[in-house]
Amino acid sequence: MLRLTPLRLWCAALVLCILFLGHLTTNILYSPRGFDLLDIQPESQSLSTADNMTNVTVVLKMGSGEVLRQLPAYFDHLGPFKQDILLFSDRKAEYNGLEIHDALANLRPDYRYNNQDFDVYNAIQLGDHLDEKTCEGWQLDKYKFLPMMELSRHLRPESSWFVFIELDTYVNWDNMHRFLAKFDSRTPYYFGSPVWPRKKPVFAHGGTGFVLSGAALDKLVTHGRSFAEDKYLPGTHLFGKDIKKECCGDEVLASVLKSSGVNLRGYWPMFNGEKPITTRFGREQWCEAILTLHHVGLDDFTNLKRWETSSLRMDSKPLTFEVLFRYIEPSLQDVIEDWTNMSEDVVYRGTHAGKSFNTCSAACMEDHECVQFEHVDNECRLSHDIRLGHRQSPHGGKRWTSGWMMDRIYAFKASHSLCDAAHFVHPNP
Repeated sequence: MLRLTPLRLWCAALVLCILFLGHLTTNILYSPRGFDLLDIQPESQSLSTADNMTNVTVVLKMGSGEVLRQLPAYFDHLGPFKQDILLFSDRKAEYNGLEIHDALANLRPDYRYNNQDFDVYNAIQLGDHLDEKTCEGWQLDKYKFLPMMELSRHLRPESSWFVFIELDTYVNWDNMHRFLAKFDSRTPYYFGSPVWPRKKPVFAHGGTGFVLSGAALDKLVTHGRSFAEDKYLPGTHLFGKDIKKECCGDEVLASVLKSSGVNLRGYWPMFNGEKPITTRFGREQWCEAILTLHHVGLDDFTNLKRWETSSLRMDSKPLTFEVLFRYIEPSLQDVIEDWTNMSEDVVYRGTHAGKSFNTCSAACMEDHECVQFEHVDNECRLSHDIRLGHRQSPHGGKRWTSGWMMDRIYAFKASHSLCDAAHFVHPNP
C-alpha cells in the first residue's frame, strides 16, 4: 500500500493546482468570446431614419489638402447623416454651406512657439495647401484630437453620441445605431477598436473610428477646465500634455479620458481596422456585426455601395463578416500569380516547404487548419483564416503566388453559415 507522506501529499496538491490553472488558462485564452444578439428593428422603427439620428453627431477629421480631393466623394457615402455632421481640419474653410472648423485655431500661442510641428500649419494658413499626406501633416494631426473633443461638445451641447471618423473610415450606420441603442448616453462611454501600448492606457484606434457618449465628453470638458486660464474657451489647451513627445493623438486622448474617469470598452472586430480585401474571415470574424472598416479608399466605397445594392447582397440582413464574405468570395480561386493573400499565421523559411509553390501547397494540406497559402522566394506562408489580399508585382527578383484550399473554404462556409443573428460581442477590455 502506498504510504501518504506529507511530501507526497504536497506534490499531489501541487500537481492538482497546476492542472487546475492550466485548465483555467486554456478556458480564458481559447474559449469562445461572449456575445449578445444585435436587435433587428422593424422597418417602420428603423434606427437609421432621420428622426432617430438627431442625437448622433458625426465628427469627421481631415487634413486641409483632403477637402477638395476627397471630401466631395465621401459625402456621397454618408447618406442621411449630412444634416448632423461636424467637419474639422487644420484650416478654416467652407464646403457646400457647411463650416469646416480649424481644430487648432484656439490653441494658445505658447503651444506653437518654437515648435517645428507647426511650421506646416503656418504654411497652410498662408494658402500653401498640402495635396498629399506628408510626415509633417501627420505630426500636426496629433494636436487636433484634444481641442476637437472640446469644440465638438461646445458646438453640439445637446448631442447624445459622437462618432469620430476619418475620410477612409467606412461606417455601417444601421448597425451603429442598433449598437448605440443598447446604451444610455448619460453614462460615460468610450467605444472603439483597442490598441494595447506598453505601460500606457489602452486606446481606440482613431482611423478605425471611435464613439464617445455625451456624458464622456462632459467629463473630459470638466477635467479640462483645470488647465484653462481665466475665462474658459474650448480648444485653447492640451490638458497639460506635451504632444511633441507623444506618438499619436488617439493615444493621448485615451490618457486624458482615463484621467477624466473614462476607460475604453473595446469592441473589436466590430470596429475593424481592415478593408474588405484585407479582412480576415474565420471563426473569430464571422457572425459579428460590422460597425466600421478602415483604409477604405474612394474606389472601395464605390464598389461596396454597388455591391450592397446588387443581387450578391441578396437580403437585408445586418452586415456581418459572413455577409461581407460574399463580397470577396467570387475572387477566390485555386491559384493567382503576382498576388499576395497576406498569409502569415505559419511561416516556413528556407525549408522544404519553401522550395516551390507545390511544396508550399503540400505544407498547407498537411496543416488541417490551413485554408490558404502563398509562396515567395524561399518562403511558404500559411493562414488559418481566409483573406483575399491584393496584387503584388514582382520585386527584387521575388514573385508572389497565392493559393486557396477551396474545398476547405466551402466546408468552413457550410459548417458556419447561416448565422442565426448578428453577434454583438462583449467588450475587451
